[in-house]
Amino acid sequence: MITTERYFSQENMQRFRGKTNFIIFFLAVLTACLGGASLAVAAVPNLPGATAVMAAKTVEIEARYLYYDKQANLYHAQGDVVIRQEGMELKADKAILNQATSEFEAWGEVLLRDRSDYLACRYLKFNYRDQIGSIKDGRIFIKEKNYYITGEKIEKLGPNAYDVENATLTTCDAERAAWLIRCKKVQVKEGGYGIVDDAVFAVKNVPVLYLPKGVFPVNTQRQTGFLLPGIGYSDKDGVIVKNAFFWAINRSHDLTLYPEIYGERGVKFGAEYRYVINEQAQGDVSAFFMSDKLVEDDPAAYPDADRERWALGAHHMQTLQNGTRLKAAVNLVSDNEYLDDFPDTFSGDFIDELGNSDYKTDTYLRSLASAGHSWERYNITGEGRYYQSLLKENDDTTLQLLPELTFAARNQPVAGADWLFWQMQGVYTNFWRREGERGQRFDLVPSLTMPLKFGAFEVSPFLELRETYYQTNNSAVRKDGSASRESMAAGVEIKTVAERVYAFDWFGMDRLLHTLEPTVGYRYVPDVDQSDLPAFDDLDYLAEESNVSWALVSRLVGRYPRAGQPEQFDYHEWLKFQVGQAYSFIDVADGQRFFENDQHASDFFSKLELHSRDGGLYMKLENRFDPYQNANQLVTALLSTNNQGGDFLSLEYRYERDLAELFTGVGRLPLMPWLDVYGSIRYSLVDNHIWETIYGFNYHPQCWSLDFSIDEEHEPYDLSFRLLLSLNGLGGLGKN
Repeated sequence: MITTERYFSQENMQRFRGKTNFIIFFLAVLTACLGGASLAVAAVPNLPGATAVMAAKTVEIEARYLYYDKQANLYHAQGDVVIRQEGMELKADKAILNQATSEFEAWGEVLLRDRSDYLACRYLKFNYRDQIGSIKDGRIFIKEKNYYITGEKIEKLGPNAYDVENATLTTCDAERAAWLIRCKKVQVKEGGYGIVDDAVFAVKNVPVLYLPKGVFPVNTQRQTGFLLPGIGYSDKDGVIVKNAFFWAINRSHDLTLYPEIYGERGVKFGAEYRYVINEQAQGDVSAFFMSDKLVEDDPAAYPDADRERWALGAHHMQTLQNGTRLKAAVNLVSDNEYLDDFPDTFSGDFIDELGNSDYKTDTYLRSLASAGHSWERYNITGEGRYYQSLLKENDDTTLQLLPELTFAARNQPVAGADWLFWQMQGVYTNFWRREGERGQRFDLVPSLTMPLKFGAFEVSPFLELRETYYQTNNSAVRKDGSASRESMAAGVEIKTVAERVYAFDWFGMDRLLHTLEPTVGYRYVPDVDQSDLPAFDDLDYLAEESNVSWALVSRLVGRYPRAGQPEQFDYHEWLKFQVGQAYSFIDVADGQRFFENDQHASDFFSKLELHSRDGGLYMKLENRFDPYQNANQLVTALLSTNNQGGDFLSLEYRYERDLAELFTGVGRLPLMPWLDVYGSIRYSLVDNHIWETIYGFNYHPQCWSLDFSIDEEHEPYDLSFRLLLSLNGLGGLGKN
């Protein structure tokens, strides 16, 4: 059987059927309420203009002629019949409620309104006990997706079974719809599937697609079936055809299979399995494989890849009943170029809290497994991390953390004193790799802090002690064995806050707070002999320090009264400005921390950020200035705007001395109510070279849209395009 997912979006057809069920079931609710309420109503006499109020369920019946036949247990209403119940209103020329047979009938211009949705028909009959009934010449409008549905005859055969004759569906408001789906017959089975006969997709009443018979899911639950196919083109990959088959195993498990054809490469097979154990535990596993013809045809472009290429991803997050947090993430690929060729490999994962790598900027893919537990003042975490290099041909020399255990005691008073506090952190790390120096390191750092108040100033001296112990092996530069380092750090931080509040009756504010927050600190770390220590990471060398630093932070914070809530306010930080610098008293600082050799002052740092309250405007200016070279080391400028309609513009300039000078622009702008243009550009000002451009348009009249874009990469050159045709309410056809 050929399924209709090519023309009917699975998700939206499920929503369509769910809303149709809702309207028809609302009749059952209404009539059940009428039946249950009738005992509270006395016999209504044969009077013109009568009104019956059934207080038990707050159901109202109005009609020019209203009569209750006690012997037959029938309600008769005729002439401008109106029935209201909890936001729903039914109008008809004539209506009869038969409590003996549990049936409800309405004739004439029948109109059932449920807020913004409606059902109109010429005749309606419904048995609310058996949940069966029929509608003649029915017209349904569903506001949520702007659905217009008609059926010459709609038969409800059971709780979830229907037959519809001569049905139509569209989301177009115009009398002559831009597109329309017409079916001679639709059968909805109890199992949650619909069968259509003689389905025609028409554009301006001109048939363009015909399906003699098809099957589609109509249940509100996830359903097994083919998803929308995709067609695209790339200079490197050739014609691309993507498809997917979704298997709803049960409520908590599903599997998606991805057969994809690349004209120049071959067939790529993929699968993604997702599971939810309970509200506290969920995960996914994905795998992809391809026998890539391009690797064999152009081995120079793939020096570290075999023809068989693959990717593996897995994620799991869980919180145990005792509060212990578990998480795991696996991200592995067969070669360094895999993510360049297939950048959306891990984009389908439905757990994104684990921080997947960005292949465009990161040099490693990270896999991890961790467990952590927190108490009021303590926490402990165990974690294993595996790094796959995206630059090296293999990871034999890549350093792995297998495992790392961290214990932390948070700031707490010493012997109950409110002027002396202690905290401590201990970290054990096992460094491992196939080739090169391996070993274990234990680093223990207890510290004391004594915050003191002197008028408007807060003075906080501190003392840190550090013991670091190593056990190494497989070393080519030192004998296997143990080593240790004892160090300390001491200093003081002085800070204060000056603030002033202004009356400010603009932009919904009544007050504006301006603060100046200066901070001065001193830090001392003695020179310690570390020549016999291994070099696993930055912690293995602690530079001598004797430096003073200063910083100034200024803020503008607005206060907003809450409407109708006296003395209740909201606050928003409009502007934040930071400046700072450090000065070292040591002549040679070995290039560590802020200072270059023989230079005492660090770069001058400044940063300005502006946020609008609605999030529609963001601006950032950042600068690092070298006072010795009298030159900027870093300059960034970012302006970002967006609105609720999805239109946005982002412009960024970034300068890094001797490294890069880039301009990046991304935007989507409306030219007409029915036409948007969008694009992005990455441009190097150093060599006047464009790295990548994307440009396209989205044409979207009332009930359909056409999206077309071109992506042009210049190093290496590759041209690809996307064409997506979407029918509002049903989904789209085509993708990258």
